[in-house]
Amino acid sequence: MLDFLTLSIINKRTCVLTYHFITSKIKHLTMKHPFNILILLALCTSAFTFVSCQETEAISDYDNWEQRNQIYVDSIAKVCAENADGNWVRYCAYNRDELVESTKGNNNHYVYVHKNVNGKGSYSPQFNDVVRIHYLGHLIPSDMYKNGYIFDRSYNGYTLNEKTDVPNQFSVNNLVVGFTTALMNMVEGDDWTVYIPNELGYGDASTPVHSYSTLIFNVKLAKIYKYGIEEDYTWY
Repeated sequence: MLDFLTLSIINKRTCVLTYHFITSKIKHLTMKHPFNILILLALCTSAFTFVSCQETEAISDYDNWEQRNQIYVDSIAKVCAENADGNWVRYCAYNRDELVESTKGNNNHYVYVHKNVNGKGSYSPQFNDVVRIHYLGHLIPSDMYKNGYIFDRSYNGYTLNEKTDVPNQFSVNNLVVGFTTALMNMVEGDDWTVYIPNELGYGDASTPVHSYSTLIFNVKLAKIYKYGIEEDYTWY
């Protein structure tokens, strides 16, 4: 069965191929029947429709994007507060005062976490440490991407294979605020789903993801290298 991303690619290619087919027919008719205006107008309209279908599809997928992301974050905050399975927790952004934030009721200054697997480590990364992590990052579900558009990952495919996949290396202090906040509360072996509101991600920037996007990461912390102590970052 074809996955959704593959189907999207096929759809876009279909638009392009149809456009080339129609424009070739326009050229042929112009040469053979230069006065058949009605046919030419019909084909021109069809060509415009198919060329624009890909762009319309992409634009509509982000309609009311900021509002939809806010609704999504608020819903996650509610699920986290209810904590039905006992595995939800929220962390105030490391660069904000939690005592102050707790009085504001602003869901956008927290990172929300579902703990899928608890690691056996006892040390959490500090701001200047280096880590190796397995991760897959995606956006909230949309019409085109039912499971959320995947914008970054450390491994191929949709399933992590720890026997073959090498975790990526990052400096904890060189990531978006929300990701750094999550890492500084993890221990080796932790496997979390992390929800980062846009204010703790890329905000209103249009790259590398659409503006006001909530970032959702499946993260497994594989290794911590303590600053000034462990300087060999070679993976096993």
